[in-house]
Amino acid sequence: MSEFTPMPSDFWEGLSGSRTTGEAIAAHLEAAGEFMEREGWDPQLYGLGSNRQLSDALRQTAMDGLGDADTRYLARSCMELVLRTRLGVTYVDYEVWTENLHRTLDEVLELLTATAAYARQYGPRA
Repeated sequence: MSEFTPMPSDFWEGLSGSRTTGEAIAAHLEAAGEFMEREGWDPQLYGLGSNRQLSDALRQTAMDGLGDADTRYLARSCMELVLRTRLGVTYVDYEVWTENLHRTLDEVLELLTATAAYARQYGPRA
């Protein structure tokens, strides 16, 4: 993760205005990945509108108590930061990235793993 630099403290503020720990964001990302893997939500099998995409897994795991609106919002911000850095672009939408026709479940799971590591390393501590 050495290609990343720490973000300003307000980066870690969720939609509620509360500061969220990197661990909480990482736990939500990992829960979404585990859910997708367990349920077989392969992006190549389930297309747009299937309600079986990464954004749906993040929403479902929040509803299951494994995250909340803040961790979901910040998971998005962190994933897009990781993707921008990897792709060398100034903008990327993680939902569009995951919904690409050729995107595999392994690629999505790897993004979640890398983003969880980023959140743990650079996010606020409790």
